[in-house]
Amino acid sequence: IDTTMVADLRGLEASVRINGSPVPSGLEIEGDPADGQQRVTLRLPKGESTAAISTRASWPAIAFDIVVDEKAAAQVTWPREWPDSVRPYLAASDLIQSDDEIFKTFIERTTEGRLRRTPIYVAAKELVRSTILEFRNVEGSSLRREGDGRIVGFQLQGAAAATSAVQVTPADMVCTCVAVLRAAGIPARPVIGIHSGDGDAKDSKRPKGRRTFCCWAEFHLPGAGWVPFDPFEMRGQGLRQADIARPWRWFGSIDSMNRRVGIAYDFAPFNQGRVLGYPAGWVYRLESSDPIVGFGLPITSIQMIGRGPVRP
Repeated sequence: IDTTMVADLRGLEASVRINGSPVPSGLEIEGDPADGQQRVTLRLPKGESTAAISTRASWPAIAFDIVVDEKAAAQVTWPREWPDSVRPYLAASDLIQSDDEIFKTFIERTTEGRLRRTPIYVAAKELVRSTILEFRNVEGSSLRREGDGRIVGFQLQGAAAATSAVQVTPADMVCTCVAVLRAAGIPARPVIGIHSGDGDAKDSKRPKGRRTFCCWAEFHLPGAGWVPFDPFEMRGQGLRQADIARPWRWFGSIDSMNRRVGIAYDFAPFNQGRVLGYPAGWVYRLESSDPIVGFGLPITSIQMIGRGPVRP
């Protein structure tokens, strides 16, 4: 369940080809839609001699831009307890090691012990700003490409390693911001998705006129839902001097969120199977009960078919 997007897996279409020939997809959808996260699995037939495997999945989704009432958001207080639906996003996970002592120390230093006396939205804003300002050298993309530019996955070190790395990627920034918020007791999650490349956000660092994978982050605000922010886009926006009581570009109110469609809330979802190469398991993962013989190069391609504005 997301504030900025609705995906309908009832319209899911999937196919599998082995060596160019179609085979039954063995499509399975796991999880309760009410939980906000489901898993799509395509199972391959046993005993096939395989030179090439291609899978395709498509489903309808509606994306919205978002506007946050900063004054109202800044009045939301800490809940006595978080609802069950968001509690999983308080825990440490692969690549988001929020239980590392370095994040606890960072939060104490940043908030000067005033964390729980500060409204959630304001605390999240300050923690994200302080985290972004820690990074000096950030690459322009998180994607790993091979050959003629084909995408084979995300490059990232994870939150803990990024705190001492000489250079990081936008995905590392997302992991670190999410880790800091979780360590502070605020449910947060990465969002891996597709950006259409359209729109008129002239200050965006994303490629213009070209669809691409990207990632951003969200934190949960009680009574409002998930609030998006993009650390990579926020960087270089004068954060150090920014008035925390005023709206910040790319934090909360983002008028181009209707150009992004989220497809996963974790870089290594479900934590099973075999991960090849760069640790972005949702992009490329081989799962097999038998040893895998040979070498495979996973390639991901993007398609986004726009149907125009949604009419009420």
